[in-house]
Amino acid sequence: MNDQIKKMELEESLVMNFVQDFFVTYDKKRHIMHSSFPEDGTFVVLGNRICGHSAIQQAMLTMATTTHQLLSIDIQHVALPLGENDSMYQVLCAGEVEFGEDTQIHGFTASLLVYLKKPNVLNVVSFNERCQWPKLS
Repeated sequence: MNDQIKKMELEESLVMNFVQDFFVTYDKKRHIMHSSFPEDGTFVVLGNRICGHSAIQQAMLTMATTTHQLLSIDIQHVALPLGENDSMYQVLCAGEVEFGEDTQIHGFTASLLVYLKKPNVLNVVSFNERCQWPKLS
């Protein structure tokens, strides 16, 4: 196996762990969620676009609680002319989510653009989640 493939597999493993931790933070540690994004990062949920640390933090603290279960994670390297120590990955996720006290399970998909600055600094450049929200009463 050549060094390039080994390097890519190591990076994909780092991104996989980061994404799993990202969803744990989303569900259980929202008060620090904004730290996963650069200052100009974008968080989109159900078409609502939120940019920047303070706006993301404020939005996360006002949203209904969630419990995500990831069923699928697909990681693709994005071939961009970045610096030697930088990489970009597009991550597509699918799974199930519960909202607040509602025990009804909803399907969701999410896409993340993850920036990796070697050796192990990762940020979400953009996050977009789509799902079926519970019915409003």
